[in-house]
Amino acid sequence: MLRFDGRVALITGAGRGIGRQHALFLASRGAAVVVNDDDSGAHVDGRLASAEAVVAEITAAGGTAVAVRCDIGDAARVQAMVEAVLQRFGRLDALIHNASVYASLGSFAEARVEDLQRILRVNVHGGWNVAHAAWQPMLAQGYGRIVMTGSGAGFFGRRRDHAYSVAKAALMTLTKVLATEGDELGVKVNLVGPIAWTESSRAQGIPSIMEKFAPPLLVSNLVAVLAHADCPVNGEMFHCGGGFVARIFVGETQGRVFDVATMTPEAVLDDMARIMEPTGYTIPANSDRSGAHLSAAIAAANPEFAAVLADARRARRPGPGP
Repeated sequence: MLRFDGRVALITGAGRGIGRQHALFLASRGAAVVVNDDDSGAHVDGRLASAEAVVAEITAAGGTAVAVRCDIGDAARVQAMVEAVLQRFGRLDALIHNASVYASLGSFAEARVEDLQRILRVNVHGGWNVAHAAWQPMLAQGYGRIVMTGSGAGFFGRRRDHAYSVAKAALMTLTKVLATEGDELGVKVNLVGPIAWTESSRAQGIPSIMEKFAPPLLVSNLVAVLAHADCPVNGEMFHCGGGFVARIFVGETQGRVFDVATMTPEAVLDDMARIMEPTGYTIPANSDRSGAHLSAAIAAANPEFAAVLADARRARRPGPGP
């Protein structure tokens, strides 16, 4: 059984919805949970949802939790929140960035830049702020787990939901770059795109039948794996809801390489089917791996470039020891 005894988890947007369920679930498995929310007025069953209410549920069940009201779009306040967590518990083991805000669905012609800025502030700037504040303490202890919350809207784009789609897509690349940097430092970073019925689901156009078949708990089970010391993956993305779990990845086809003499718009157009062909695709873990794929393709068609690339690789190899 995966337990979190002795571990401390900070969860953003945990006063309601999926974040609330994450908090309850991790606390039930022994984690000390920091329940973060800005308590901006959301109501559930006629009651004001709040971080304090979630903490009361956890402590009533014998768990350990504290509530922290904080606008995660404010970097200084986030830093103060993490410092308070460290002062209280002495460590921070897991960060789950769950907080999200939305805009009304509509055509792109109707979209407002104010909505984009508001959504980026919480979803993207907030994700950056909490990860940045947690990063150094995690590196100092040689251990950490970060779970970003994406969306199918970010993976594939959601019709009539432009700003939210853009914001969630940004978290995909933040996940990848942090995972690459943390890989040898004990910090793993992954992303979950949840599908679950919450009080905000109706506004997003999620059918009400999902209330029965996609409770938030079915997302929290995966999040617990990614937040645990035994997490087997890093830099990965998942779609999860209703008991369904799938890996999401960005692939790169084998492509087609031209040289200066043969590459023309017409040649590209003629070879578009080959460029698009997915057979034999690769899944680069990061941009360095993608760049290596590109370099290898160029080298295969250009002996002069291949020689330069080989020299560069030799130069990067460590020399013999004393």
